[in-house]
Amino acid sequence: MPFYRYVCDNCGSEKSVFHSIHDAKEVRCEMCGKQMKKAISRVGVVFKGSGFYCTDTKNGSSTEDNFKNKTREKKDESAA
Repeated sequence: MPFYRYVCDNCGSEKSVFHSIHDAKEVRCEMCGKQMKKAISRVGVVFKGSGFYCTDTKNGSSTEDNFKNKTREKKDESAA
């Protein structure tokens, strides 16, 4: 079960509540007693591994260089 962040429109206070996604929680503000609204939190995303960028290779050469080398090899093979 995840934590959800709630914000009070009246006084601006924030609160994190741990509950299921299926629970219809009615969260009250501890400061003013008004009902709080669920807020969207920022999420950190980290992309790891290969395949995210064309420059993502181990030897440091770009994909364009690799393509040029392969086409040269094919031309040399076909000429022979």
